[in-house]
Order: sequence, then C-alpha cells, then structure tokens
Amino acid sequence: MYEEGDKIDLMIFSGIGFITFLIGVLVLKREIRLFKNAVTTNANVIKYNEYESINRLTMYTMVAEYKLKNGKIIQVPEQSGCNRQKYLIGTELQIEYSQEKPELFIVINDYSRKAAMIGMIIVGLAMLIFGILYELG
Repeated sequence: MYEEGDKIDLMIFSGIGFITFLIGVLVLKREIRLFKNAVTTNANVIKYNEYESINRLTMYTMVAEYKLKNGKIIQVPEQSGCNRQKYLIGTELQIEYSQEKPELFIVINDYSRKAAMIGMIIVGLAMLIFGILYELG
C-alpha cells in the first residue's frame, strides 16, 4: 500500500498534530486561569513597538497605559503583535488585566488571541485524526 518512508512521514505528521493540539490546549487553559478573576479598567494606547517578523513582515505591538487597583499606573505591551495598528494612538480601550500578572491584559471584545488558540487545537486535532485514519485505512 505505501512504503516504510511514508509510514515515518505519517507518524511525524501525526506527532506534529498532537504537539500542536497539546500546546493549544495548554495555552488556552493558562489564558482562562489567568483571566478567570480579571479586573476591568480603561487603558490608553500610548504607542506601538514596531518589529520585523520571521516572514519579513512589519509587525506592531500595542503599548497600553492603565491604572491598577492599587493606584499604580503601568505601561505594558500587548502579548501578541499584529501586521497593522489596530487602534489609533490615544484611543481609550476597555481592558481586563490579570490579578495574578497585572502586566497581562486583553482588550474586551477582541477574541483574536483565543481564536488563534482554538485554531491551534482544531488544526492539531485534524492532523492527528487524519494521520491515524490514514494509517488504519
């Protein structure tokens, strides 16, 4: 049906799928834990850090300034970058920050981070299932 090299390639494909699935699940679990009892506040977009991605794309990471419950004002970069500046500098956003790690925040109603994690889970699971079914079939 297929050669020994094909079996190894299929095992690698399935293994990568399993690892992708597992990382997606673990990262999503961490995100849910960190933002379980998040604090809601307003933040201002103060600047963007610009960098070049592996694919030579210009990427931007938003830096937000917000006040913690204890009154301390902090300026922190977003956890992930984007190939465009999502908000104008000076824009006031409603955010949630983690009580456990106040430097971690998410913009309310911006589901791009969770969508990426769920995408990893779906793609990883699909690769794993495809590899197993192909092996059995």
